[in-house]
Amino acid sequence: MPVAPDAVLQDQEGRPMLRFERLLQHPPERVWKALTEPGELSGWHPTPARFEASPGGKVSYLSAEEVRTMSARRDPPEMPDGEVTEYDPPRVLAHTWGEDELRWELRPHERGCLLVLLHTFDDRFKAARDAAGWHLCLDALSTVLDGVPRPEEKDAEGLPWGWPELNSGYEERFGIPPERATPPPTEAVDEPSH
Repeated sequence: MPVAPDAVLQDQEGRPMLRFERLLQHPPERVWKALTEPGELSGWHPTPARFEASPGGKVSYLSAEEVRTMSARRDPPEMPDGEVTEYDPPRVLAHTWGEDELRWELRPHERGCLLVLLHTFDDRFKAARDAAGWHLCLDALSTVLDGVPRPEEKDAEGLPWGWPELNSGYEERFGIPPERATPPPTEAVDEPSH
């Protein structure tokens, strides 16, 4: 089955879940570093963090000041501490993310590794917004892994370039009426809040 970069909206025990699959041209060990090291996360993730390396461990999201010392990116939103729910290097990292759950799986592949991101949440009407945000974040991850500087382009609304089009496409695909969809954050950001 071919790997598609777009999100698929699924049901996970009565909760909406976004599923992404991305083939990355890097071994799982290299991608694991990009998922777990704060300096690497600051280059592509909307909320870089430090992870205690065991289930039940603490996820400490970095402050804006900490992120600014690592990169020129915008300030991340404030996040409450989370909890690591699974930690199996370099295969699985799962943790809470606010009220949501993120699960990152890395599977060896002849051309690098297959990254599977599962994002489980409660509000179905934010599925398009979050899918568009993660779509851009995963594009940025691939770019950062390839050693290419990440462009900081925004549209006239202050949203990442291409986000409105992705959001509209996901609204249509997921059957979410635009008037009911969870809107993007009101302040200009690098990635819409997921």
